[in-house]
Amino acid sequence: MDSIDELDMFEADRRLALYNEYRDAARVFTYYIETELRAYLANGVDVEPVNGPGGLYFKVTLTDVWIYEAERMNRFVPEAVIYSVNDVHVQTLKGEE
Repeated sequence: MDSIDELDMFEADRRLALYNEYRDAARVFTYYIETELRAYLANGVDVEPVNGPGGLYFKVTLTDVWIYEAERMNRFVPEAVIYSVNDVHVQTLKGEE
């Protein structure tokens, strides 16, 4: 196996590990939030449309957050504030029955 194959396998393993972490984390969060750049899990979300000088944008405040980003050392943070000029999708996750 050459180094390119090894790198591809390493990246595939990391993506699979991140997905498995996401699947496990989704069980304890209330909301799934998606922006153009990334996805989040959170237990609190507030989306505020703001009319700025450059046009409309969204200020999204998340509390008790898990960030779907492989390069982050700590994906769990107490609060995140996101600014987006594009769509912000918020879904309520189905609770365990």
